[in-house]
Amino acid sequence: MRRYAGILIVFLLAVATAPVLRADDESKLYYPAHVGDTLYFQAEKKAAPEKELFVKAEVLRTEKKDDKEYYYFYGPQVDVRYLISVDAEKGVSMKVIKYPFPFFDISIEVKMKPEMEIIKFPLKVGDKWSYAGQGEAVILFVPFTRDIKANFEVVERVTMKTPAGDIDTYHIKVMLDSGDGKGVKEENYWYGRNIGYCVADTSGHKARLAGYRIYDEATGAWNEKLPENVEKYK
Repeated sequence: MRRYAGILIVFLLAVATAPVLRADDESKLYYPAHVGDTLYFQAEKKAAPEKELFVKAEVLRTEKKDDKEYYYFYGPQVDVRYLISVDAEKGVSMKVIKYPFPFFDISIEVKMKPEMEIIKFPLKVGDKWSYAGQGEAVILFVPFTRDIKANFEVVERVTMKTPAGDIDTYHIKVMLDSGDGKGVKEENYWYGRNIGYCVADTSGHKARLAGYRIYDEATGAWNEKLPENVEKYK
């Protein structure tokens, strides 16, 4: 009896002293963020599927707003910009998105109030969450506001085949009502381990990762896999 008790004590001590990887630490690997991170995409707009786009998206800098730090992403080829915050315990949130306005050939900056949680940690298949807020913008000096609602779901963990190789991803589906009077649209995103945003199939476009240059915080080195003819990605 004493022998079994001794074995049990040793086992409990081993468990208590073993290093534990928290679920949120693992989740953060699916959305790394560091100034200089660069992603390369092959993409096309749904309105013009015959025209292939070669998009370069980069974390240019960090910005502070309301005493909080955000990563500033910019894709010049499609003139898309956004501010993202990453919290290792809570998830990833979007505060600002700037994208081309379809009628006046200009870009508008939309502020999300409150921030929109686009990824919730820990990542777990079947988890769901909702967003209800407003998008605020100014177009030609005229302010406007739209009510925005979104339902998120972690659909699956799946290996996606991309031009940059096979990637372990979490697939997040979003049912989005952007307040434009066009109803609810389905948007699908795949976030890859040690890469982040890597595949998209939305109401407006498709995108597939073709290459990357990502900073690895664990090693202090850059992981790089550049696409062929990298100079054509803009």
